[in-house]
Amino acid sequence: MALVLTLFEATPLDVRLAGFWYKMEGGEWALRNHWFTYQVMHHWGKRLIIGFGLALLFLYAASWKIESLRRWRWSLLFSLSAMILVPSCVAILKRLSGVPCPWSVENFGGSLPYLHSFQYLTAPAAGHCFPAAHASSGFGLFALYFAFAPFLAKNRCLLLLPGLIVGFSFGLAQQLRGAHYLSHDLWSATIAWLGLVLMSALAWRFAPPAHPPWQEPET
Repeated sequence: MALVLTLFEATPLDVRLAGFWYKMEGGEWALRNHWFTYQVMHHWGKRLIIGFGLALLFLYAASWKIESLRRWRWSLLFSLSAMILVPSCVAILKRLSGVPCPWSVENFGGSLPYLHSFQYLTAPAAGHCFPAAHASSGFGLFALYFAFAPFLAKNRCLLLLPGLIVGFSFGLAQQLRGAHYLSHDLWSATIAWLGLVLMSALAWRFAPPAHPPWQEPET
């Protein structure tokens, strides 16, 4: 992933891909306020993630009463916490950055010159569009892998699919709106992954004792 991100930072891949979307939409960001990209993917997408988080909260609360859920209590709490912390951290980084959205760049009808993301570290702040916060709410679902993979003997990687599918779907919708470049989504995915690695290392260290993974407790 580091090589891929370096490639985007050192080449015009970002601006060329954004240019492809821009031309495909007729030389404007025609999908910026489209019912699907904005209402469905952005507006209701947020609510989908919130709804999933509330479901995790309900299951966690129920685990204190329902014996069959007690085994998953720590995993549920970890997933819920991660889905809150990952997007929050990305949103803070986005707020602190000076990177503009593609729709603000002169290549795509805006007034600002295009620069690579890290060139804005020494340039006047021009916007707050890096990294991708909306996509990070989807990448927060990577938490399912870290929370439940220890209990699966096979097909653990399937737990990565929700985060990959939802995160990059949200990211693509935002790219089509002119809100982000692809590298913004890749950075969000990387931040989410590294953050979850750290959280997992800490969480499982202090997790209460449990029976060995993928084995049923003795009766």
